[in-house]
Amino acid sequence: MQRIPLLVGLLAVVTAQAVAQTATRSAGLGMPEQSIAVSVPRMDAQPGMAPTNEHLFGDWGGWRPKLEDMGIYLSFDALTEFAGNVSGGTKQGSTFAGQEALGLDIDWQRLAGIPGFSTHMIIVNRWGGNDSNLFGDHLLPVQEIYGAGGDVAMHLVSVYAQQKLFDGRLDLAAGRMNVENDFASSPLYCNYMNNVLCGDPKALPGGDIGHSAYPDGVWGGRVRIRPTSETYVTVGLYEVSQGLYGNDWRTGWEFDGAQDSGVYVPVEVGYEPRLGAAKLPGHYKIGFGYDSSNTYTDFSSALTTRPGTAAPTHTGNTQVWVLADQMLLRQGPGDQDGLIALAGFVHNNPINSVYADQYFIGAVDRGFWAARPQDTIAVLFTYNTVSGQLGSVQAQEQELGLPFSNNATGVQTHEMLLEVNYNIHLFRGVSFQPDFQYVMRPNAQANIPNAAVFGFRAHVWF
Repeated sequence: MQRIPLLVGLLAVVTAQAVAQTATRSAGLGMPEQSIAVSVPRMDAQPGMAPTNEHLFGDWGGWRPKLEDMGIYLSFDALTEFAGNVSGGTKQGSTFAGQEALGLDIDWQRLAGIPGFSTHMIIVNRWGGNDSNLFGDHLLPVQEIYGAGGDVAMHLVSVYAQQKLFDGRLDLAAGRMNVENDFASSPLYCNYMNNVLCGDPKALPGGDIGHSAYPDGVWGGRVRIRPTSETYVTVGLYEVSQGLYGNDWRTGWEFDGAQDSGVYVPVEVGYEPRLGAAKLPGHYKIGFGYDSSNTYTDFSSALTTRPGTAAPTHTGNTQVWVLADQMLLRQGPGDQDGLIALAGFVHNNPINSVYADQYFIGAVDRGFWAARPQDTIAVLFTYNTVSGQLGSVQAQEQELGLPFSNNATGVQTHEMLLEVNYNIHLFRGVSFQPDFQYVMRPNAQANIPNAAVFGFRAHVWF
């Protein structure tokens, strides 16, 4: 039985009152105020800068500004996503998925006079199901909020400390966190509902490899250096656990390293210019990641390993990514207020990962309608290839009449996705986003009909 949260009823009340549009505010370089999910890294607490998200209940009777004056930033939001495929896939159906999230950022410079020091914590509750599983697609979930962290009352996403030195040119962070928090991510990506991009490109954390993603944290740390105001170099070191997505670590509160298999070392170089008289922001980044785990098994082992024996393993997995976004036309004062183009490429070692390559291109346009400056329209196209080694094994299994590897029902090659959505600012702290996705070759299989998926997101910042 699906559980539909109080949020849906609340939206009905708020919608009737939504007769005016609140003026937009600059979101700075952190998370945009209209980003849908908390599953993108949230804005760091910075001295003298309070988070800019709107809130349904305003200043909480005066308590919010009092806390923020002391450097304590509390946030609570609720998000629900509905999706139903009206045609295609293995069958038709629909599901709800949702999340409630509590965040706490403390600026210790304000609170205790410790310059540049802050701490961050996020706890979530997740629930529901994913429509992709109903229509046979296990590669690109149409509801990004579904997945890890579900079925527990309080799932710990992250708790870590951050220290900025030399006017922010040196930025250190360590604690319980995920790789996605600082590598290959962008607040733009969660303008989309499909998990192919929301958070970070799916090819990076897909397949349970070392590039951990929200809402699952590991022990780790990173160092970011800014040689200039427009450039940065970030290097990290993170725990890799084979139990990260299993039931043993479901709550996020298990901190032991009993299932550790190695470390993940990502490196990212970025260029963040502001072009022309309008200072159009852009972000260009190149990254590399190496997982030292010695637990990787070649896909070909499915055919060569004798029954009852363990498949041979090898050490190491590599990933590379090239990502870019650039505002082309400014339509407001904020860094998200305008027409922004984005594109990217991700490559995995195809011996180890089902997700071999991912290409995407998209656009986000906020402020195109002067009367509704916080409304946003977004479009995304992505092309994803499956490991050729896995496909070769599946072709042989098909010839021999054996079950397909990777729980497939046919040979997997590539999958494409088109998503279009319109995010409507309904009221202070409330948004509603109708969404359409067309999934071509679900699960990267030719034998599953293309699926047309309609849905929506509803989001409230309290």
